[in-house]
Amino acid sequence: MELRDRREARLRQQLKDTPMRPLPLFQLTGWNHFVDEEVEPPVLAAGSSPSVDRKNDELAIAYHRHLRMVPTDAMTHMQKAVVEAVHLNSGRRDGLMDHVIDGPAGTGKTCLLRAVGRAAQKEVQAATNGRQPNRIPVVHITTPADPESKVNWIWEIASYLGLNPEPKTIAEVLEMRRHPDLTLPVNYILETTQTRLLLIDDINRASPQQLANVLPYFDYLRDKLGITLIFCGTGASHLLHQARILAGDLTRVSEENRARLQQSGHPAAPASPSLTALLPVTWLHPLPLDTENQETFRKVLAGFEADLSLYRLEEHALSKHAVELHRRTGGYFKALAYVVSTAALIAIRSGSENITLKEINAATAQLGA
Repeated sequence: MELRDRREARLRQQLKDTPMRPLPLFQLTGWNHFVDEEVEPPVLAAGSSPSVDRKNDELAIAYHRHLRMVPTDAMTHMQKAVVEAVHLNSGRRDGLMDHVIDGPAGTGKTCLLRAVGRAAQKEVQAATNGRQPNRIPVVHITTPADPESKVNWIWEIASYLGLNPEPKTIAEVLEMRRHPDLTLPVNYILETTQTRLLLIDDINRASPQQLANVLPYFDYLRDKLGITLIFCGTGASHLLHQARILAGDLTRVSEENRARLQQSGHPAAPASPSLTALLPVTWLHPLPLDTENQETFRKVLAGFEADLSLYRLEEHALSKHAVELHRRTGGYFKALAYVVSTAALIAIRSGSENITLKEINAATAQLGA
């Protein structure tokens, strides 16, 4: 606890020294800052012009570096589903299901994962009259650099919770030849702080066999502590399905198959469940812009337009270039967010205070498109 307090004090000082500095979201203090952060756009007085020092306005520049995630229908549905699951599963000790966010790289999976965790934590805090010092509703980790051993996965959770001491010298780093087993303190903290949601990002960095090694521990967290798990990464659904097969755990079958086994009157080998029966999956794809769907991409552009804070921003500044923006970004959310954010920064630095094809060209040149 003392080590965690010192680490949080240091991170709080970093917040004061560098406002809106991206803190590590795989640590409790950084995550809580992300949940609490309310980034308001710079106020632009009606009919006013940018001041002479606008080009160096750190508030305006910082704001446009951190444009919010513009929601899509898939993202909104996922947030509602997981928040509802966390709410319903509070106090339940069995029957929980994993959730998966899958899709090609660059489609916004990590953004969605964090948005879901943020929404879930706000839901818990609203039900408990704000943040409580003895509650950690959400834990957010990434797949370990070496995902072979279960101990390394638990180390990631311990790092988030502030349980593992940081090395103070290079000699101490070299002495850490392997991580100690922190299973007992991690389990104790997760249970006593009533953790409800475990977010696991970049699951694609693990092989099916490596994931199979740790699945029994995740099952323990789910079945004993009532923790809902969300796995995120390209190919995550197939990866988890293969890991379950390797782990020999094919007992969580569909309700129809379970009913069939009960009616048979004698034990039978459970059938291998389909991916959809085994896991609720939210698929994210590049945003379409074609004859069948002209609305989704344009709605996202309109969301970005509403968030921009530029003095001379023309109406439908992004939407009028929808076809060109889609051609250059392929509809990938990550690339699109980068282009819009960079174009806004260029508009401030150049003094144009508007996003035209000129700013888009300059932004996509940096992207390499």
